[in-house]
Amino acid sequence: MKGLFFSLSVVIMLFGCKTAEQVKADSTPKGKRYAIGQGGGFTGDYSEFILSENGKVHKYDFKYDREVYFKDLSKVDLIYFLEKIEKLSLEGVEIYQPGNTSYYIDLRIGRTSINKIVWGNYNYHPDQELIDLHNELYNKLKTWD
Repeated sequence: MKGLFFSLSVVIMLFGCKTAEQVKADSTPKGKRYAIGQGGGFTGDYSEFILSENGKVHKYDFKYDREVYFKDLSKVDLIYFLEKIEKLSLEGVEIYQPGNTSYYIDLRIGRTSINKIVWGNYNYHPDQELIDLHNELYNKLKTWD
């Protein structure tokens, strides 16, 4: 009986342990990150994807207040989007015009927000380049390649 209990304990412990890769993927990346999100409306639900400068993409789980590893962005796409972000100089843009449905780009260092750009108010129309970047980046981050 003791042997069976010991064997079951070892099996449960082995299946419950995370590999080094899983721990690494679950930890919050350091450095500059870009959270792309949208939501609100009737349900009030938001969805957010976070792109790190190393190409890791996390999906934010609002229910449990955590970031869940989602995928790695290809190097070509990563360079493309980082160049577009730099071209728009988002760190200096100040927009806070939320609406019933809002869209945002949040620049972060780790988990700390350094500049959040929010729009959605029907009386406010941001630059089309900002809207295009948000749409293109959000759609790329949310799909499995």
